[in-house]
Amino acid sequence: QLLTSMFQAEFSYKLKPKLPQQFKAAEQGAIPFGIILGEEELAAGKCRIKEMGLPEGHPEKEGVEVEIASLVPELQTRLAKKQQGAISSLAQQLQGTSV
Repeated sequence: QLLTSMFQAEFSYKLKPKLPQQFKAAEQGAIPFGIILGEEELAAGKCRIKEMGLPEGHPEKEGVEVEIASLVPELQTRLAKKQQGAISSLAQQLQGTSV
């Protein structure tokens, strides 16, 4: 509940959802990150943060494992970086434009 109170979140309510279908739906919905919490991760007290839309071969394409206790601050940091990157990209595109 902590995560959903700080961030907008969606969950798949299918009985046995397949990860590739969920990732595809997330990318189509412009969702920036997926949080994976499987049995192995849960047993280790960890989860995986997967940034959506990364190209093949990217070192974090399969996600990054983090301690569940540090999920919220890690996600906040990653969201801030993603937003800053989008702002920088827009600034570069607008450079030299006059109104």
